[in-house]
Amino acid sequence: MKSTLVIGAGRFGKHLALELCKLGNEVMLVDRNEKVIDELSHRVTAAEIGDYTMYSNLEALGIDDFDYIFVCIGKFQESLVIVDHLKRLGAKKVLAKASSSVHERFLTMAGADAIIYPERDSAFTTAVEYSNTNIYDFIKLSDDAGIYEIDVPSSWCGKSLLDLNLRKTHGVTVIASKNNDEIKAVNTADYIFNKDEHIIIMGNKDDIRKLTKD
Repeated sequence: MKSTLVIGAGRFGKHLALELCKLGNEVMLVDRNEKVIDELSHRVTAAEIGDYTMYSNLEALGIDDFDYIFVCIGKFQESLVIVDHLKRLGAKKVLAKASSSVHERFLTMAGADAIIYPERDSAFTTAVEYSNTNIYDFIKLSDDAGIYEIDVPSSWCGKSLLDLNLRKTHGVTVIASKNNDEIKAVNTADYIFNKDEHIIIMGNKDDIRKLTKD
């Protein structure tokens, strides 16, 4: 369980706060919109109303008590000011939402430890999933790599990890198998693949594309 602060209760900040709570985290949600905070206050650990571009308001929250702080403010200047204040107050880790590549660059310069780019990442994930009927799910790890749920290639069926030597021949790592929504780790070299399962693999997008050609 982590102690988290979400600054900004817009569409992204609201959903992020609620999902963090569902996963068992302690979540404080803050925003200047009194109506939104009143609506959400019973669904998060704590909620406060205020203008958090003000240094004194952030300071009063006890910033160094939070494991993670998410800045979910869409306005360019306000998000930069908040990130700068948070770093001056000794925030452990600041993750900031960007709305453009320029915004991303300035947030990084202001001291954000990581950038969240929901529109771009969602578009990329959707494009990957719907560009290939053999890809069922996808988690982006970097611009080049990800974790994919795919069909077992027909040439793998009846063969083991040891037989296939996948890291050398295809540059991918098999993490798990999925059968009827049951996921099991693949952690032995003698695992035999079958056509009725999906596999969850990690690799470079180009290597995955070669494996999943229609």
